[in-house]
Amino acid sequence: MKKKLCLSLLFLVTGAMSIKAQSLTPAFKNDNEVNPLLPYTLCADPTAVEYDGRLYVYGTNDQQELLTTKDTKRNTYGKITQLVCMSSADLVNWTFHGTIDVKAAAPWIWTSWAPSIVSRQESDGKTHFYMYYTNSASGIGVLTSTSPLGPWRDPLGHALIDGNTSGRGTQSNIIDPGVCIDANGVGWLTFGGGDPNKQGTKLMPGNVRIVKLGRSLTSLAGKIMTIPAPFHFEANELNIIDGRFIFSYSGGWSCNTADWNTYEGRSTYACPGNCSILSMTTDDPEHGTWTYTGEVLKNPGAFGYPWGNNHSHIQKFGDNYYVLYHTQKLEGKMGISGGYRCIGIDRINYNSTTGKFTPAKMTNAGATMIVKNLPKAANGTRIEAETMANSAGIKVSKLSSSIIAVTDIHTGDWTMIRGLTFPDGAKSVKLRLKGTGTLEIRTSRNSVTPLATVSFSSSTWTDYSADLTRTLSAGSKQAYLYFVFTNVSGTAQFDNYEFSSLSLSEITGIDSPRSSSPHTDENIYGIDGVKTKCPRGIYIKQGAKYKAPQPPKGECRSGQAF
Repeated sequence: MKKKLCLSLLFLVTGAMSIKAQSLTPAFKNDNEVNPLLPYTLCADPTAVEYDGRLYVYGTNDQQELLTTKDTKRNTYGKITQLVCMSSADLVNWTFHGTIDVKAAAPWIWTSWAPSIVSRQESDGKTHFYMYYTNSASGIGVLTSTSPLGPWRDPLGHALIDGNTSGRGTQSNIIDPGVCIDANGVGWLTFGGGDPNKQGTKLMPGNVRIVKLGRSLTSLAGKIMTIPAPFHFEANELNIIDGRFIFSYSGGWSCNTADWNTYEGRSTYACPGNCSILSMTTDDPEHGTWTYTGEVLKNPGAFGYPWGNNHSHIQKFGDNYYVLYHTQKLEGKMGISGGYRCIGIDRINYNSTTGKFTPAKMTNAGATMIVKNLPKAANGTRIEAETMANSAGIKVSKLSSSIIAVTDIHTGDWTMIRGLTFPDGAKSVKLRLKGTGTLEIRTSRNSVTPLATVSFSSSTWTDYSADLTRTLSAGSKQAYLYFVFTNVSGTAQFDNYEFSSLSLSEITGIDSPRSSSPHTDENIYGIDGVKTKCPRGIYIKQGAKYKAPQPPKGECRSGQAF
């Protein structure tokens, strides 16, 4: 008997150890890190726009270059004809929305790089989006949409600005648009870059331009003007804050101190660092004077990442300003090289008195989570599997016009979402899967007892349900929730998931609620102050009269009089 007991215990221990020791695919970033935003794909040159409480970020699709050329040692950007799109409300969990096929919308282009986006509400009551981008180094194109997710169309059928556009003067490259709309509804566009033009110098290359846009935002309405930007190279970006135009751009390499000391506008600013993001301000781009205001963001190399080109976008979201940028961190983790980039985000501080930004830093930690915007697993709410904070091994693919899913899944691969909250608790889960394998939901990567386990096997999209091994209470939050794949055979894909909420009796522990109050009127006031029809004995919080968990608007909950 002793021997059998020992053997049984040994089996249990070794079984537990085997679960713990199960080989999981290593991640390219730590679970508490935000950057890079998409740890499974390469993209660069970020721009952003806020819409309906979410921050939508767009960038150059470096992943397309890698997949097309299969050149793991050199990114030439020559095969990039798509832009990527992602969004987040909490700046920690990012949803990949797939790619924008610029070539399909504008067949005349060679490439699409370095987008810049702006939006405005128009007379039809809709918000319209205008996406400007670089066509190789020869022009600026524009796409329009009434949704941040498209569909996108080319309203012109040709470039907005190209080599035939008069008024540009001598200019090396027509690249890197930066757009904004002022308080009067007037659009402004900056563009240009490259080595010094024929009349330019290393200190004053002379290639950057600014122009007023027409009412449609797809035409030019004014004189093309030069911005006297010292040490300018590329990566133009334009913001208007407190009535000030703030122009930011990437400087060149190897600033010469002797040349820099001849620049009258340098004030007390030192010679810029190699390929840093620099800034200038003016109150009036047509008649005012541009003032140099120093470095905004040093090169990635200054923060321990590989040295490379630099491109940023400054965006206000909520109460704070953020700077989006790219580094080459991810390519190193992937075992490739050659300038393939990934996008990150960090906080940047703005001084409204001086009109200047305090130089920001690039970090792995990234922006701080916006807690009030964390995703909620409310009953009946499907959460897309491609909404995640981290992952390992997987890819995210657009499978059809309506389905973007986690793909290329192998045994040991996983995804993770941070801060998922359960306003009404949860007792079971439904997952939409395709292929063959097992999916475990864990509260840590190596949990011995998963929160739920689903075995799946289907050649078509199928919903699989499972009870949770423990009930999640109302209002609970999971700091980290992992979706770990085991025993995968062949192709496996993951579309979305949904947690079921607890019932009223499960939340309150009352099977047949009875009123402890002499008040038995069924017309009980809701939290919005409007009378709400509720079952007898069920009370909604009303001022200081009834005490209960606060429900969604108009919903009944068990209450206790006091």
